[in-house]
Amino acid sequence: MIKIFIFKIIIDLPMTIYYSIEEADNIIKVSNEEIDKIVVGIDKFTEKLIKEIQTFKEKRKRACRIAFDGYLGIDWGRILSRMNGMLKNFMLKTYNFSEYYNINKLNDIVKKSLSVDKSFGYVYRGKIVTVLDIKNVKTLRTKLIEESKDSDAIICFGPGSANPILRRDYDMIFYFDITRETLFNSSEKKPVYYIGDKVAVHQLMRRFYYVDGPILENHKKYILKRIDWYVECNSIEDIKFIPKETYLLILSMVAEQPFRIKPLYYPVPWGGNWLKKIKKLPKEMPNSGQGCIVASENSIRININEKILIEMPFQNLLWAYPEKILGKKVNKKFGGEFPFTYWYDDQINGGDMAIQVHANGKYLKEKFNEKIRQDESYYILYTEKDAKTYLGLRENIDVKEFYEKALKAEKEHISFDHNIYVYSIPTKAGDYFLIPAGTIHASGKNQVVLEIDGGISAYSSGYTFHIYDYLRPDLDGSLRAIHLEHSFNVLKTYRREKWVLENLKQRPKLVREGMKWAEYLIGEREDMYFKTYRLEFEKEIEDNTNGQFHMITLVEGEKVIVKSENGRDYILYFPDTLTIPASVGRYKIVNLGEGVAKVVKALIRL
Repeated sequence: MIKIFIFKIIIDLPMTIYYSIEEADNIIKVSNEEIDKIVVGIDKFTEKLIKEIQTFKEKRKRACRIAFDGYLGIDWGRILSRMNGMLKNFMLKTYNFSEYYNINKLNDIVKKSLSVDKSFGYVYRGKIVTVLDIKNVKTLRTKLIEESKDSDAIICFGPGSANPILRRDYDMIFYFDITRETLFNSSEKKPVYYIGDKVAVHQLMRRFYYVDGPILENHKKYILKRIDWYVECNSIEDIKFIPKETYLLILSMVAEQPFRIKPLYYPVPWGGNWLKKIKKLPKEMPNSGQGCIVASENSIRININEKILIEMPFQNLLWAYPEKILGKKVNKKFGGEFPFTYWYDDQINGGDMAIQVHANGKYLKEKFNEKIRQDESYYILYTEKDAKTYLGLRENIDVKEFYEKALKAEKEHISFDHNIYVYSIPTKAGDYFLIPAGTIHASGKNQVVLEIDGGISAYSSGYTFHIYDYLRPDLDGSLRAIHLEHSFNVLKTYRREKWVLENLKQRPKLVREGMKWAEYLIGEREDMYFKTYRLEFEKEIEDNTNGQFHMITLVEGEKVIVKSENGRDYILYFPDTLTIPASVGRYKIVNLGEGVAKVVKALIRL
């Protein structure tokens, strides 16, 4: 087990995450010729680079100009010092590109973005060139050209070094990449500072999610199409250099088979310990309250020929082959963004979630410059005594009075009985609740919930507006943020008991059936862009993506195998989630355990 750190955007304090790595590998097989192209280790790569520099110099009669572009958090000092020892016989010049940013402009953007809200921020969507010192960058471009006559190699390193102004002047472009979890963990151990600042990433996470993250992601998406080498740099001791053609081949193969995004697990104030037991998480973990699968946050592990393991942000895969994964129509509808987030909420012997509400797309665009509409749904995986789900308002309550009680709790720390105002429904395993934006809700104690949510932000993991959190301290001892202005701005006050029971807990509808198998539609609304089905079978069931991707979760049963027609299969264990790319087409799910297996399938409404 490995311990890392993740951060929710509503606070600037870290929360520890634990994750299980043994069940998240995606296995592919390539030719020996392709796997031999992957260079593992700095020393072996430097040997190869020396030969390429020598060949280039002999042929072109000038220095080889190289960009070492990469993400925030790369330890360039360690990498270059290792390489310099082997390049000592070369006339080598290096430039640190972090010195070529317009720091004043960047700081102004940060201040403006984070000042709009104490908990959230305003997403900056400008390109990387907007925060560069253009005059100095153009001077650097002149140097790269002029100094090529007197050098063997010139290396410009750091985030943004292969920006649009300089890109065409390089002979080779490398992109050094790490996952967000590696970045956050690194900053916790040895602070990773923002460009031109002495503030560490883990000390001000809102800056990462609203300014630096969007800038870095936009640039990365641009440059990955133009690289010569992709460098997996989560561990410098185990660094992997992958030629672009091999990198794309690997991702293409993953995009044509069922794959699993690696989940993350971490403790929360209301957390239980059911997931800790099921997923065999560390005993020292305070609780296993939440697991997440967020496209922008999580990574994908690719096991190549069971010889080389690489781990990269899931976004890399999505950006490389969005149509293969999402399908043509979904890709067009969401502009290449992944339109789902999944959460596992564990409250067995824990507490109630904060009473909360989410906003619609128009509100999030106006307030935070976000491109999401945040709808949710709860599938109940497991319950114990007195389990319930909060959903909607009580029938005859006074909303103004509810607000005043919540405000008094926030300002004066006076608790109140939220059950007077918020409706709740007793729950059992297999129940499914739709939660369109604007509906007050929360998961209650003594249950485990699979959250199937709509959320397509490339930068944050969502906007949860808290109304009441029981004056309960967070893991660090402080009270969590309350967001009454946002909450009551977006709250749909007509969504009360009768309306909830008529609209948000739907009766399953039989879609198709066969010998000892059936498929049911368990949730669909016109104001939510996804719909959900449940497949029930004793032995096996067949399905077809029909041009759009499926998300499937084993909600009952021990394990199943998902078999695709190209022979690339995946064994899925309870209660894990798998992505079936649109490119897969027909597939079969075979029950490998006893009794009836049940799989929940979510897809986009078109």
